[in-house]
Amino acid sequence: MKKIFEKIITLSDSRIRELVEDSKRENSIHWWFYEWHKTYIKGMNDEVQEWFDEIKKNNSVYLEDELWDIFWVYICLLQSLEKEWYIESVENVFKRCDNKFWERIDYVRNNKYEWAWEEIKKLQKIEREKEHNDKYWK
Repeated sequence: MKKIFEKIITLSDSRIRELVEDSKRENSIHWWFYEWHKTYIKGMNDEVQEWFDEIKKNNSVYLEDELWDIFWVYICLLQSLEKEWYIESVENVFKRCDNKFWERIDYVRNNKYEWAWEEIKKLQKIEREKEHNDKYWK
């Protein structure tokens, strides 16, 4: 699975580089299409609807294909945001995801009450706000 993921990252990164380089040319063939991260946000909206339409029994081929499209667009969005300096790195996004959900799941497992998930979300929000303020306002 890891190798497939790495191949996808490499492929999407090369595709974005191609689009960026093409957009700089006077005779760009993608001038009407490529708007950096906005391209992928629009694409995500379209793909979610297509994915939703394919959720039905005995339809795994089409559903898996649409789920792939969402993943592809999401990876491209992250890489575009990195290249545009909105995020530090795609890797940081995945690290945050890993930390966030391990912390939440551990908290819920250890506290065993129904509002634990909401409680840890609030605590994480406070931590995230502190991190943001320390990074951008000090």
